[in-house]
Amino acid sequence: MVAESELTRRVAVLDRLSAMLETAGFPHNIARVYSALTLAEGEGLSTSEIMDELGISKASVSTAMQFLVSTDLAERYRVRGRREAHYRILKGRWADILARKFAGSTHVRMAVEDALEFTTAPAARERLEEMREVYAFFEREFEDVMQRFNERNTS
Repeated sequence: MVAESELTRRVAVLDRLSAMLETAGFPHNIARVYSALTLAEGEGLSTSEIMDELGISKASVSTAMQFLVSTDLAERYRVRGRREAHYRILKGRWADILARKFAGSTHVRMAVEDALEFTTAPAARERLEEMREVYAFFEREFEDVMQRFNERNTS
């Protein structure tokens, strides 16, 4: 039996992880399900274990898992002798998530460059040039960071 204070702490940690994921762009229930899978004591969790821990419906678990599986953040697996689906986190996905997130900066910079070609108003150009400079800087820096990260992980 889990002690009351340990359960309270687990809920607080799960809520904090979920809030962090929501800040990163995950929808609420998907963030909660991913957090529960992250904190699983074993390999993963069954659908009913997720439902019980989070107090959500089977449909909510199914929707969250469709997203997590389709984005290669989690996978469905079977446990011998059990009919119920089980899910686990896939390892090595966070670098890919960050790479996709930062790839968005390239799109922003390109849109800003298109806007710069369109406008001649000095005030608008000044704002756009500042945006372009910031996004171009982080785009270059992120490439270097990812290269160092990948080199570190292949050594």
